[in-house]
Amino acid sequence: MDTKVLTRTALFMALVTVATMVVNIPIPATKGYLNASETAVFLSAALLPVPYGIVAAGFGCALADILLGYTYYAPATLIIKAIEAAGAIFLMKRIKLPVVVVFALASLLMPLGYFLYEVMLYGVAAASAAAIPNLLQGLFGAVLAGIIHPVLKSLFPQA
Repeated sequence: MDTKVLTRTALFMALVTVATMVVNIPIPATKGYLNASETAVFLSAALLPVPYGIVAAGFGCALADILLGYTYYAPATLIIKAIEAAGAIFLMKRIKLPVVVVFALASLLMPLGYFLYEVMLYGVAAASAAAIPNLLQGLFGAVLAGIIHPVLKSLFPQA
């Protein structure tokens, strides 16, 4: 394993965890929270080689859930954020659109994933209460990542 890639993966995993923890706005209906993770999730997906960006995104967000006391969300978060990162990678490789559009499209996977998980936990009404905030969180993160990406791309060429 390449030490440089492993180090970058650990760096991005920490970045994802911190970005998720810095903004922490509770959603009472689902006992979850809004956060700033999507920016770091998309940057991990775009700037790390496959599958390392997916790993950094999924485990970084799940670790934040555990550290913040939302352990019941950690398994779902691991899967949802990994799928979101994988979706971004898939779209970046398959379609020629501005990166911010690709991130915005991939961000739709997150509210869908949490909606399905929260329906199982709390029912449709509670899951619906979190759907719009989750959608806005994803789109905001996509736009911010789209702005930051060109700057960081030159600093983190994929291995």
